Amino acid sequence: MKNIKTAGILAILLLGTGTAFSQSRKIESTKGVEKTEDNKVLHVEGVGHKLNYTLNGGVVEVEGGDNTLTVKGSAKKITVSGTGNKVYIDKVDKISMEGGDNMIYYRTSGTKSGKPDVSITGVGNKVVKQ
Repeated sequence: MKNIKTAGILAILLLGTGTAFSQSRKIESTKGVEKTEDNKVLHVEGVGHKLNYTLNGGVVEVEGGDNTLTVKGSAKKITVSGTGNKVYIDKVDKISMEGGDNMIYYRTSGTKSGKPDVSITGVGNKVVKQ
């Protein structure tokens, strides 16, 4: 099982590396983190990052494994792919997850129901209201 998890993380990292080099929208890249010029997209890529950010209405993208991201503020959408990632956010409208054992913890949502629209593919992925 550990070999499968490791192979999955490596495959995601290799795929993510190709797209990272093909994009010209990055202005900041430290510790596997990229932000767009207008600070509306926060992209975290890699393994084992523990990061804190503030975002107001943008998009959060997490790729890789065992990353922990705390976002103060709101996001219109969070996408997570990989294994063992955790995202803590105050407010989110839409969530998309694939991979395994990823967790998203949110406080509220801007949707009418008060719950984000969720799309999950994979095993052990969870969205939890705090």
